[in-house]
Amino acid sequence: MDCGTGAAPDMLPCPLNPSNLYPTLVLALRDMRGANDRDPETGAGNGNESWTGLSLAMIVLDTLSGSSARVGARWRQLLTSHGIPRDDADIIYALRCSLLHGYGLPLPDEALGRNVALIPDRSAFAVDTSATGRALVSVPVFCGRLV
Repeated sequence: MDCGTGAAPDMLPCPLNPSNLYPTLVLALRDMRGANDRDPETGAGNGNESWTGLSLAMIVLDTLSGSSARVGARWRQLLTSHGIPRDDADIIYALRCSLLHGYGLPLPDEALGRNVALIPDRSAFAVDTSATGRALVSVPVFCGRLV
């Protein structure tokens, strides 16, 4: 699921309903999907490189990570419990903090000494740390395969 060339996983359906009462997660997913050029209800679509969609994806992950006071710990637990390596989890958390608190990219000293770059490559890995000193985050793959 981490690579854009693989099949997209089943997505949580988020249909509209007559009551207009929705869990926060459903609203965040619909907004993230819409900002990422995907179907808000099904999640279908290739996605785009929208920073807005990526920021909303971080809000979705915040919602999924729980509500304990130790934000960083609960985030890392959410990510590593789903098979993401600890170093990648640290970089994703640094990206989350930099996007949500400053709408920018983390400095290398906040991302394990790596320069983080956002890329639009739909065939890349969601987070690619194979090159020394950098971390590439494919926004369409991150939003469309992991969130």
